[in-house]
Amino acid sequence: MPLRASIWLALIVLAAAGCGGGTLSRKALQKQAESIQSLAAEGTLVAKGAAGDRTTDNFVSVHTDYLGEAARKIEKDLGSSPATGSLDAKRKEAERLAGMVADDLDRLHRAPGNRGLAAALRSSFAKEAEAAGKLSK
Repeated sequence: MPLRASIWLALIVLAAAGCGGGTLSRKALQKQAESIQSLAAEGTLVAKGAAGDRTTDNFVSVHTDYLGEAARKIEKDLGSSPATGSLDAKRKEAERLAGMVADDLDRLHRAPGNRGLAAALRSSFAKEAEAAGKLSK
């Protein structure tokens, strides 16, 4: 096989290997749960600032959009990663939490100047961060 063909074959194999195949490990789930916890904690801080009128609407809108995209990616990744036994129940819970965090971030993104909503979401984010923290242990 010519060198050029070998290189292309190697690239195709590497690309296929990185496409989410394989079973979710306990360590990978822990990392995903830690990421969800971090995103929810960041959401708490943004919501706190928005509720207290200490941040600009533009900052809230842009930051929650960025955080929401990250949460959606985790939700999607967890949804496409098979797991076995009790780990699958934790995977489903982490996927659900990531979706909740993403939904809450989207709500704040669409109404960055709504202080009442921000105050309510602050509490939701804190609960989501706590739940994700428990999953990461």
